[in-house]
Amino acid sequence: MNCTHHSETAAVAVCAQCGSPLCESCTIHWMDKVTCKRCLETSAMAKREKRPRLQKSPTLAGLLSILPGAGQVYVGYYASGFINILVVCGLITLLARNAMVHWEPFLGTFLSFFWIFNIIDAVRRARLYNEYLAGERPERMPTDSPLVAGILLLILGLFLTLEITFGVSLDAVEMLWPLAVLAGGIYLVWKYVRTRRELSQVASAGERSPSGEA
Repeated sequence: MNCTHHSETAAVAVCAQCGSPLCESCTIHWMDKVTCKRCLETSAMAKREKRPRLQKSPTLAGLLSILPGAGQVYVGYYASGFINILVVCGLITLLARNAMVHWEPFLGTFLSFFWIFNIIDAVRRARLYNEYLAGERPERMPTDSPLVAGILLLILGLFLTLEITFGVSLDAVEMLWPLAVLAGGIYLVWKYVRTRRELSQVASAGERSPSGEA
């Protein structure tokens, strides 16, 4: 069986949509499927004409991020959202207590930068999310499980219940809260490394698949 577009070249794959035999140069791997150029262009045009209903508004994500972390939570990045608000609250607390007088210029500048970054990041995540839904990105944008947000809310609710309802002193928490920021940073770095590794494995598998089908 020879390629539909190159009659003298042996086919190594078949288009999943139209069933046309394809040689190695005509084979396109898109969203874990083999397709030809014509079907890919037709599918992309159809998806542009009929946008998915579950899109995230970049404008709304940016507006919500005026409260740091809310835009990330809206897109589905619960852990990132909670970490953002934790960082901002921590910096404001340090500045309000005058605990680090000599560091106030640095902390104030970093707080402004991080606040703007938080808005830009939410808008960017919403756009990337929409690009995947529209078929313009082959890799799915990873989002956080609602379980992460649930666990963080449970922890926060436990602390508030102990102090407000039962009158338990939480002075020790005031000394240890920077560890939560450190743990959040470690989590984000670990998640980034894991996601990059998974994407690399998918890309490597896609590059090897044509020879395997031959």
